[in-house]
Amino acid sequence: MAKQKISIDPNAFALAVVSGSNLKAEDDTRASKDALKRYLSAYMLIEKYNQLEDEQFKFTNSPDFEYLIKALDHVRLN
Repeated sequence: MAKQKISIDPNAFALAVVSGSNLKAEDDTRASKDALKRYLSAYMLIEKYNQLEDEQFKFTNSPDFEYLIKALDHVRLN
């Protein structure tokens, strides 16, 4: 488990995904729609990732997590 929280900028990630994509379409409107769909998908993916990362760190800093770790240590010893 990582000790340091990782947070990815959703806009920068989504722009990188779109700029690295080979978007070919019959017309500009279709290409724009494809780019927008790819941008929004990437943006939402990173938003979800950042949310899960936040939840992980909230749990690791909670008394419940410390209790769980102590219980697991006890099980390993016996």
